[in-house]
Amino acid sequence: MIGYNQKDCRRSARNVIAFTLIELLVVIAIIAILAALLLPALTGAKQRAQGVACMNSKRQLLLGWLMYAGDNSEKLAINQDPRHVTPPFPSFPSWAYGFMDWTQNSDNTNVLNLIDDRASLLGVYVARSARVFWCPTDTFLSAPQRRLGWRNRVRSVACNAAVGPGGKFTGFSWSTTGGRPFYYVLKSTQFVKPTASETWVFIDEHPDSIDDCILYTDPFAKGVGKETFTELPSSDHAGACGIAFADGHAVIHKWQDPQTIRPVIYQNQNGVTVNNDVDLAYLGQATPRTP
Repeated sequence: MIGYNQKDCRRSARNVIAFTLIELLVVIAIIAILAALLLPALTGAKQRAQGVACMNSKRQLLLGWLMYAGDNSEKLAINQDPRHVTPPFPSFPSWAYGFMDWTQNSDNTNVLNLIDDRASLLGVYVARSARVFWCPTDTFLSAPQRRLGWRNRVRSVACNAAVGPGGKFTGFSWSTTGGRPFYYVLKSTQFVKPTASETWVFIDEHPDSIDDCILYTDPFAKGVGKETFTELPSSDHAGACGIAFADGHAVIHKWQDPQTIRPVIYQNQNGVTVNNDVDLAYLGQATPRTP
């Protein structure tokens, strides 16, 4: 029988191999360096995944919009500004309904405005999926909204004001200057100037700009001199924005001018004056005007 020697046991315990403080600091430094190297790649992967999800949602929404027209003799879904409704159009249903803002207004979280037939003409055509009306990059919430435990506002998408019938505001300088009336397409067969593949229909609107379901754009913008973003597009995809076109395709469009890319300040940003902004011209050229 082998005897038990407490002195030998204590000596063996003192000889156990352990990390020194310097070795631990070296390991921590290596982990920090690896994390710094991997973080940009992980961020890029997340942005790409969000871009794919955004484009898929835009395509699904655009497909529902086309299906609606197909079921209604090519007449486009009502797309109106509820503050400027004129007969024979009721305040709703429209393609979607509801006002987004930074208050505790229940419209900010009410998905029924997007998928219920009483408010939305496209809900049934997108399989009652409220997610297609929202971009995953838009998680901006005001302090009062965060205190309520909200995760996000339900809609980031707006529709081109020049696409679809309904009440519109027509008092913009660009809609009256030189006798140019505010023009909007009524049927899917009327995309001439520009063509369907060149006309944007749905776009993610800037979180500080979005309110109703319409985004107004100057169809005569040239990107020369001082002009105005009536309402701002989003730039949440690292300076880019999800856009869907009337022929069914969707893109994540990268803005070219820093004037277009504005931080979220949780205050209204409409009527923004820019100078020689090519992005405003891009949206204008993709907006219907009188053939």
